[in-house]
Amino acid sequence: MEIEHYNNKMLAPEVAVQLLARNGINISADEAKKVLELLYFLVNLSIDQIVNT
Repeated sequence: MEIEHYNNKMLAPEVAVQLLARNGINISADEAKKVLELLYFLVNLSIDQIVNT
C-alpha cells in the first residue's frame, strides 16, 4: 500500500518518528511511513463512507 498522492502537507515519517519518540515509542522511518500510509488509507476510507452514506 503506497500513498497515491504524497504532498508536503502530509506528516513526514521523520516527524512521526520524533513525535512517537517523545512518548517512548521507538520506530524506524520505514516503519513510520507504513503506519502513516495505513492511517491515511483509513482516514480516506472513513471519509468516503461518510460522504457516500
